[in-house]
Amino acid sequence: MGRIRAGARRALVAVATTTSLVVAGAAVAPSASAATVVSPPLKDDTYVLSSYYGARCMPVRSASTFHLGQDLGAASGTDVRAVAKGKVVKAGAVRGFGQWVVVDHTLDGKKFSSLYAHVIDGDGRVKVGQTVKKGQHIADVGSTGTSTSPHLHLEIWKGGYGSGSTVDPLKFLRYRGVDLTKRSIRNYTRSTPPASCGYFTAGKVNLRSGPGTGYKILRTLQPNVVIKGKPGVAPGEWRQVTRNGRTGWVHRDYVSPSYTSQGSRYTLAQLNLRAKPSTSARVVRALPADAHLTMLRSLKGSWQRVRYGSTNGWVHARYLSDTRDGAQVVRNPSGSTYSWVDVSTLHLRKGASTSTAKVATLKRDARVKHLATMSGGWIKVQVGSKTGYVASRYLTSDRP
Repeated sequence: MGRIRAGARRALVAVATTTSLVVAGAAVAPSASAATVVSPPLKDDTYVLSSYYGARCMPVRSASTFHLGQDLGAASGTDVRAVAKGKVVKAGAVRGFGQWVVVDHTLDGKKFSSLYAHVIDGDGRVKVGQTVKKGQHIADVGSTGTSTSPHLHLEIWKGGYGSGSTVDPLKFLRYRGVDLTKRSIRNYTRSTPPASCGYFTAGKVNLRSGPGTGYKILRTLQPNVVIKGKPGVAPGEWRQVTRNGRTGWVHRDYVSPSYTSQGSRYTLAQLNLRAKPSTSARVVRALPADAHLTMLRSLKGSWQRVRYGSTNGWVHARYLSDTRDGAQVVRNPSGSTYSWVDVSTLHLRKGASTSTAKVATLKRDARVKHLATMSGGWIKVQVGSKTGYVASRYLTSDRP
């Protein structure tokens, strides 16, 4: 049988939920166990079912490993409606979800909460303390917070939000007369999560013996190293992960399913990308001059771990620049960055422009200390007791 149109479905629901049914001329009362019928959170044929309730690998940085709700992908601005009559207990901005609305309900004598997240403006249509009707327009689909595209994240809490426990929204709604799988435009396949998920560290982070900063540091992990974790484990602020056989805990903000940029650099000449930080290491690929590189880690001696396109490797830092027309960047052990004047004379100016006043005239081989990153071909530096700006293309990292 083909799909029943939305109007026909509503008619069938209305018939099924009347206070009495007539069978062979006799009035028959509905079952005492019949559940209260609810309303769909989005109109029929306006959404697709995507991420389902249950254990999963983190889809984006800082995400959970157990999806507590059901995602309904829809166009930004699509009406979000209350699934049942209730009282608004949360509305507005919140970490992670961006913007949300939470409504408390009493259904069949039991307390439930419905949560609507990633909406455009959580308190734009309703306010905390307000009573809403079943099917009332309470928010609009958005992509606020940790989100990759417009969608509604719907959670159902048995016993109340925070104090109770979550249940699968699809099963909850289906039991109460609303089958979201039959009202959607499309349903993505519900897949079984793998036994282990691969991630990368999103920055330099400590691997600890427990889920908190008070626990012992087992080791320090560099940015963008491979770590593994199990789906559904530790759904709170911390993630249990394994690196080279050693298991510990890191905060979720430092766990990402993809590489995290640590900044950008540009090649000053044709350059070999190598498998290890050594000129004797295998050449992974040749890089053209002016190639844009993504930094993956901090300097290791004079070598930089980078990513070019989809290829990772090591390059010597002396051949890199902060900007396309900038000086080379080599930091000394103290962490400061220095360059040397590479022309016979160079004006130190009050601002980042040739139209600003001269502070001093620098001679070739004068050492300058970087006070900021390069921008627009200029950099703020210090020479002795004087500070100002110089054109970065006249600097070099080659010590005279």
